[in-house]
This record gives sequence, structure tokens and C-alpha cells, in this order.
Amino acid sequence: MSAWITAYEAGQWAHYELGLLLIAASVLLIWLLVCHFKAQGFLRWSLAVFSCVTLVGLCLTSRVDALQISSLLTKGKNIEVLDGIYRYGEYRFPHHSAHGIDFREIYIGQRMLKLYHGGYLAHSRCYRDFYNGNRFSGNTELRLYIHWYEHELVYKRTKVVIKTPCILKIEQRLSS
Repeated sequence: MSAWITAYEAGQWAHYELGLLLIAASVLLIWLLVCHFKAQGFLRWSLAVFSCVTLVGLCLTSRVDALQISSLLTKGKNIEVLDGIYRYGEYRFPHHSAHGIDFREIYIGQRMLKLYHGGYLAHSRCYRDFYNGNRFSGNTELRLYIHWYEHELVYKRTKVVIKTPCILKIEQRLSS
């Protein structure tokens, strides 16, 4: 008997970003307590408020992105499911790729995916478990839920459209 377990899901990212937002609020609260007991100058106040506002803004922007990705998974529309044995791919550098783009080849069953560098993605954490590090052995069976984004870039004065996969969920088969 074998079962599938979730190895990564976009919704987990939303909880992480909420935690970061709470940390930013805590930092602001601690600063207000420090200022209550010892008066601070205008420059220090401005720097503290600017830092906290910037951090909160980044957290909110990141959380909105995470919730958009999570809602794609919940709705289930425009999601392709790839299923098969996972194999590590080759890592290629810009001077080897067709359009000067850094990518990694990953094989799921008979399908080959080109996972581009995070700079070409609509959401930079779409496949964090694949690009930066792999927790899967070479013969693991995976099931990927993917939403495809089209990204346009200019290479040698030519417009190139690449389809970048946004991996919303990764499931791993367990054998018993």
C-alpha cells in the first residue's frame, strides 16, 4: 500500500509570511516601549519608523503574492498535474542556454521541465524546493501541481516568450 504526502504547498508560505509580519509588529512595539522610557531624537525616530514601515510593506506584499498562489491551488483551475519518477537534471549556465537564461532541467516521468532562475518568475518561491536544494532522492515518485506563467524578455533585440512553471504543490509517494 502506498500513500501520497505533501512535501510542499503554497499555503505553507502564507503562514510563514504571517509570522514575519508579526515579528515586524513586535519590533515596532519594542521600539515604542524604549522610546517611552528614554526620549529619542527625530532622526532616530524617523529611521525606526521608516525601517518598520519598509519591513511591514515587504511582508504584506509577499503575503499577498502567497495568497494569490494559494488561491490558484484552492480553485484548481489552470493547474497541470505531472506525475512520475523524479530524476535530477543537468544544471546549465547562460552561455549554454538558447536565450542566455540560467535554468535547470528536471525530469518527472517522461516530462522534462526547465526551471528558470528565480529572477524570471512571477513569484520567486514557486519552486524553492527544486532550485535551491532537493530533499528528494533520485528515484522518488512525485506529483507536481503546476500553474504556467508566460514571461516575455528581450534577448539580442528579439522578444522571447518563455513559459515558467509555478509549482503550487509537491506530493511524494510513500511506499510501505
